[in-house]
Order: sequence, then C-alpha cells, then structure tokens
Amino acid sequence: MTEDPETGTYKDCMLMSHLEEPKVTEDEEPPTEQDKRKKMLALKDPVHTVSLQQFIYEKLKAQQELLGEQGFQSLMETVDTEIVTQLQEFLQGF
Repeated sequence: MTEDPETGTYKDCMLMSHLEEPKVTEDEEPPTEQDKRKKMLALKDPVHTVSLQQFIYEKLKAQQELLGEQGFQSLMETVDTEIVTQLQEFLQGF
C-alpha cells in the first residue's frame, strides 16, 4: 500500500489491470511474448487482482458473522489498540 500525499488515501500498488499496458520508453524494447505471458499469469494471481482493503474487510466481516457481534468485539479487544487504530484508518470509507 502506498499513501497518496495529496489525498491522504491509500492505493494498493500490487493491483494490476488487463487494460494497463506498460509504458515503453525509447531506450526500452517493446514487451516480448514471454513478457505478455507473464502478465497474463500474474493477472490470475489474487495478489494482483484483489484489493488488500477489500480482502481484509471481507475477512473481518466473515469473522464477525462467524463469532457474532459480542464474540467479535471480545476478539478485537485482545488486539493491540494501535493496530486497531491503524486498521480503522486503513479501512476508512470502505
């Protein structure tokens, strides 16, 4: 995750899109067939296709549903307060 200094929001720098084509400068060669195959393979990897914020949110929501509201709150009370604060900031607006 990288923070955008202008907006203060976070961007998942690992996400890739099949629409994104790498920018080729004059001193670089265009992508080879091997490069294209690597990109297609990477696009199948959840690391590059699922937002980290979305993943964490869904996992926390699943735990909340599994444990119930009270059980989930009890679990969250065992987590360091600084971690909880950072997690809330990270998931803000999601």
